[in-house]
Amino acid sequence: MSYENQSGGYGPPQGGGYGSPGGYGPPPGGGYDPYGYGAQPPRGNNGMAIAALIMGIAGLFVCGVTSIVGIVLGHISLGQIKRTHEEGRGMAIAGLVLSYFGVACWLLVLVMALALGWWGFAASSSLSGY
Repeated sequence: MSYENQSGGYGPPQGGGYGSPGGYGPPPGGGYDPYGYGAQPPRGNNGMAIAALIMGIAGLFVCGVTSIVGIVLGHISLGQIKRTHEEGRGMAIAGLVLSYFGVACWLLVLVMALALGWWGFAASSSLSGY
């Protein structure tokens, strides 16, 4: 059996066939995004809110000195966040809560130390007979 002179099979396409697909033209309407406006650029965190949080945490360890700064920065950052719609409101509130807590705790420690000191001074002076 010889395969050399067989007829049949498929020959070249007749009638030209389909042409190659062309590229798409510019979008209708002049180049707008048909799927919406796209993602908005991310808003950054407010730097004062971050600083207020850090000062509030540090104030718990350094006698409340930085807590006062944290309170001021927290209130300023909340005003800025409201005006500029930045991120960081939660950090500002957390910084304020920690700062107020730090000031209250250290004032309580100071009042207790003074009360115990005065009481201890009064008790020691009455025992010594003066």
